[in-house]
Amino acid sequence: MTLASYASYTGLGLVQAAVVLLPRAPRPRWLTTLRRHWLLIVGPAAAVTAATFIPRVASSLASDLSTLALIAVPPLAAVGIAWGMRLRQVALVLLVPVLFAVAWADPGGTVGEAAGLVLVSLSAVALAVLVVGILPTRVAKIGICVWAAVDLSVALAHHLEEASRPIFQATPAVGPHLQFQRVVLGTASMEYADLFVAAALGAVLAVEGRRRGVASLLVAVFATVSSLFFLITDTLPATVPIALAMLVEELRVYGPGGRLPFRRSEIRVPPPSAASARTSPP
Repeated sequence: MTLASYASYTGLGLVQAAVVLLPRAPRPRWLTTLRRHWLLIVGPAAAVTAATFIPRVASSLASDLSTLALIAVPPLAAVGIAWGMRLRQVALVLLVPVLFAVAWADPGGTVGEAAGLVLVSLSAVALAVLVVGILPTRVAKIGICVWAAVDLSVALAHHLEEASRPIFQATPAVGPHLQFQRVVLGTASMEYADLFVAAALGAVLAVEGRRRGVASLLVAVFATVSSLFFLITDTLPATVPIALAMLVEELRVYGPGGRLPFRRSEIRVPPPSAASARTSPP
């Protein structure tokens, strides 16, 4: 492992840590309606995601997933800016076509890869806010842990590179070799899922009304420490630092002396009183 590769992977870990800080917790009525049928909505998507861990399935779906990412990431990034972020600014949506044009014009260059990294991160925030808004928070937390556990087990079995290679090498069926199913920083790369899981952690904490500074710092620390394993391997599961950060945060809050966090299930909107519901005569 060279110093440059260590710095590149650490940089992507810091991006994950920053993504944890971005999501907010919107509560529109339509999202509440979808939440009542969360299993029917998320179940099929979870099954497809799980299937991509099988190398043969990943190989057959890789090109389609790359094309889907090319189509879906820019509008999701716009949604992330306008709706999913804590500091949302609708005017900044105009940056999305600029970033997309830069990434399109320079798909293999440093500037193009940086533009792609921003787009993918913003789109992961939008998707995580939507998914976590539909899922019960406990299910979302279990999902983060399960995802990291599967990644780790595949890595320990020395199959992670085999499972990831089709996704990393896939290119869209149309357009240039613009890969939004992964992000690149220097000599290191991460899959879209690695940023999505980071955003999901931030969205879960936002829904529970908890501050995310400690969790973000933990992700940065765990990602930096885990990068030392590049001394003995070329592939690391980047979801593991996120799951570890979440577990430490849960122990910090729920452990001895910790206070229960603000839960969405505890939110109660009192019905309007009879006096306020009546319209007084002029």
